[in-house]
Amino acid sequence: MKLSSFNKSLLENSNYQVQEDFQTTIQFQFDYVARKVMIRTQRNYRRSIGRRRKHECLFSEISDFELNKLRIFDTYNLDRRTYKVLSLNVEVTDCQIAKTLDALPERKRDIILMFYYLEMSDAEIAEELGVNRSTVYRNRANALEIIKKLLEGEL
Repeated sequence: MKLSSFNKSLLENSNYQVQEDFQTTIQFQFDYVARKVMIRTQRNYRRSIGRRRKHECLFSEISDFELNKLRIFDTYNLDRRTYKVLSLNVEVTDCQIAKTLDALPERKRDIILMFYYLEMSDAEIAEELGVNRSTVYRNRANALEIIKKLLEGEL
């Protein structure tokens, strides 16, 4: 059967209409998927902001006490001096104090280190050194006077 020119134009119009409907359908599907992606991206962003808000805060909102906990200082072996007391290593990080401790006699230095760095009482120090408690107290007081004079002289 031979197609007439009218039938040909009708067939071409219907093919064109089908093709246009197909492109419109594809465009609507793409728009739907793109809109869905944008909505979900926005929702995920808002969720992540909410999660961050629970775990993060501004530096201006942190108290000074908590902010001081975050501070970190670099320490090097050159910045500290190590003393051996009662088979323990005591590290002194202040340079001036280390110099003054070096100027003290060994016994007085050990008493100062045990009292202040090892946090031992006079009675415990006396027991370790085999002397009276009053001797420990007197040596510690004399050592502190020497340290005070040395530090005042350096300032």
